[in-house]
Amino acid sequence: MSTHIETLKGIKQTQMEQDVKTRTSIFQMFNSGDDISIPLIQRKCKVGYNSAYRTFENLAEDGLIERGKKFGVSKFV
Repeated sequence: MSTHIETLKGIKQTQMEQDVKTRTSIFQMFNSGDDISIPLIQRKCKVGYNSAYRTFENLAEDGLIERGKKFGVSKFV
């Protein structure tokens, strides 16, 4: 059982490291006012959907993404 917990902790750590890399890439690739979406993050940062989604949601929670009225289209603040 403890190896299962250790494995989950390792996966969580890897996800956090990937999210930090993705977030750093977003700050380098996008400027204020740029359109941003989960698929765009996937393409530009070369990450999977889950990583792009987590990073997008974290940026939105931090107030760095202004959600648009249209589904999927938002602005990088």
